[in-house]
Amino acid sequence: MSARPRTLRLGSGGAAARGCGKKAELLDRAARAGLPVPAGVIVTHEAWVDSMERRLTRLEGHGGRMSVAVPDPPALVRFLDLEESTGRLAVRSAFSSEDGSAESLAGWFASGLFVDGRTPFALAAALAGVWASAFRRPGRFRHDVIVQAMVESRRAGVAFTEPGFEDDLVNAAFGTADGLLSGRASGDTFTVPRLCAAERASEENPVLGRLQLLLRDVRAALGEDDWDVEWADDGRRCWLVQVRPVTRPTRRNDAFTAATHREILPDPPSRFMTSVVAASAGRLFGSFRRFDAGLTTRRPLVEVFRGRPFLNLSLLADVLRRWGLPTRLLTDSIGGRTDRDFGLRPLRLARRLPVLGRLGLAQLAAAGSARRLEAAIRGRTAFAPSRLSEAVAAFQWLYSALATEMVVLTAAMAAPLALLRRAGVLDEVGAGWRSEMLDDLAALQRLAAGRESVRAALERGEVPEDPAFRHGLEEWLAKHGHRGVYESDPARPRYREDPTPLLRSLASGSLSHPPRPPRSVRAILLAPLAWQAGRALRARERLRSTAMVGFERLRRAMLEHAGLLVGAGVLPAAEAVWSLEVSEALRIDAGFRPDATFWRLRREEEASLREYDLPDLFHRFDDLEAHRRRPEGQMAPVRLRGIPLTAGVLEGRAWVLAGPSVDRPPGLRREGTILVARAADAGWIPTFALVAGVVVETGGDLSHGSIVLREMGLPAVTNVAGATRAFKTGDGVRLRADEGTVERLGG
Repeated sequence: MSARPRTLRLGSGGAAARGCGKKAELLDRAARAGLPVPAGVIVTHEAWVDSMERRLTRLEGHGGRMSVAVPDPPALVRFLDLEESTGRLAVRSAFSSEDGSAESLAGWFASGLFVDGRTPFALAAALAGVWASAFRRPGRFRHDVIVQAMVESRRAGVAFTEPGFEDDLVNAAFGTADGLLSGRASGDTFTVPRLCAAERASEENPVLGRLQLLLRDVRAALGEDDWDVEWADDGRRCWLVQVRPVTRPTRRNDAFTAATHREILPDPPSRFMTSVVAASAGRLFGSFRRFDAGLTTRRPLVEVFRGRPFLNLSLLADVLRRWGLPTRLLTDSIGGRTDRDFGLRPLRLARRLPVLGRLGLAQLAAAGSARRLEAAIRGRTAFAPSRLSEAVAAFQWLYSALATEMVVLTAAMAAPLALLRRAGVLDEVGAGWRSEMLDDLAALQRLAAGRESVRAALERGEVPEDPAFRHGLEEWLAKHGHRGVYESDPARPRYREDPTPLLRSLASGSLSHPPRPPRSVRAILLAPLAWQAGRALRARERLRSTAMVGFERLRRAMLEHAGLLVGAGVLPAAEAVWSLEVSEALRIDAGFRPDATFWRLRREEEASLREYDLPDLFHRFDDLEAHRRRPEGQMAPVRLRGIPLTAGVLEGRAWVLAGPSVDRPPGLRREGTILVARAADAGWIPTFALVAGVVVETGGDLSHGSIVLREMGLPAVTNVAGATRAFKTGDGVRLRADEGTVERLGG
């Protein structure tokens, strides 16, 4: 008789030393750590070999059709020390070829469930079936088998717990999980929040609460890795049935938002700009990992859907949840909305104090960091690149550096603005945050006031002959002409190239600042918060203006090189450079020559992408084809809600726009026009000047468009989901900016 133990008790800690496969080793470790693993044993590979030598088992058949015969089942059960088995058992493979880091072979081998442990014939047959299934897989490996008490479960399933997510993904069914594992049943798929030490489980659903605690304990016992956990709940306890490494990460139904991209980019952006944004996402999220090295490296921050870049809102929300911060900070800052709001988590916050401390120091130093980046931008773009590839690379660097710095500056503003808003003084202190570009434009408008000839030329979109106005316009363009509508896309012209939108808005709009309200005692007491918010805001606007100077220079350089390529027959037109992806543009200097078929297909694709009207928030698994054409006559909700930007109540007619315009519809006057816009940035200033109130579909109260609206004092609400679908131009609407609501009026 072999001196080696034929079976190892789960929890003995001997599986790894014996060389058992990963499934047996992990379950043994879990049981030893005190996790609720059903009582059982590992029938070792050595016991299998010994049973063959003693002729207690024998192989029959050939190749993959091998079977295992058991001449004397009671003798085999006694030999394996299983004669005291009672109740129903689960007999599962634990072969060493299973559950590796690269390959799990899940479902490859046989299992026996509800095996009557009191009947040696049933137990021996289950063991024989599992051993025989080993021959479905070629090669030499250990043939360990696990025999456990069968859990009489009411709910059971599989859960994936992955460090890159703050929710665990669960697939559950009533009864046992074998239907789910085999694919016969789909069950219910949902997520449960991950628990950290000392955090309370769900009290609303005891089963889910017990599952949360089990998954937390699995991570504590086995490490913060990706785990695939099979569980079974009997109504009193949630049992760990199996655990294995996740060999491929899950693809979650994450939420995506246009958010800041909708504010600063046209819909859709140029193909070039979309590829720049997508390529820069890694560096952008790296700015978070600079403060917290434990953040995931596997989830992209930006993904492209139908030619448009979208931010992974679920990922950003998970960052805040990991740090113990409320997710409302995210939606208030960049717009969009999350499926669920999570509040402050003091225990997590305490654990992440070093991370938050580093982040806080970076925010305090954000203004100085922005000035250094401004100097770097001026140096990097001072000289025209000698090749197209150099211009493309410079633009990639500039956008990536700008976006990364904006993250820190926006974070530096977020907490002070949230506190000022909660205190009810944001409008009051915000009135002092003046935009130099807007002030200079208002001064230019005053030059046109009362001069009919000037006004008539402006209405035609022409530069008036008036010398004083021409001089003022030249000064404005010299100072701000590098800005423009959707200026973050280099495919779009700058005001210096096309001042028409400015000219027409100056003819009929109003760009003057409202009078500053008197200072309240509360605002005086909160002056330090206002100073910090204003400091970061001014630094952000200075940086953006400097970056747009760089954008203009690189846009001009790319078009100049593209013009030369037109002459060489490489491009059909200079503007076609914006239809290239970054990787394609970089290959031009290396000899890449798109042919006529390439350009035809690219034009057709771009035309197709323009047919989509994607929502500002959707999930990865949503049917985006449903948004290929905007439905006609869709009924709107009676009342929509967003984030208040200013105070005021206004009734008027809706002017619905997907992009900026200075062609106000006939019959609408400024005093009674309420703009309903997809998004807004500084390029919308000419349009804002033509209306009395504004409703913005996407955007937080820190966006550029929101800042401008506060400066102008217009009644305005942002983050009003579905607004451009709910209203059509000419609808009667009532805007209650202080309540953050907009509703349709009858008639």
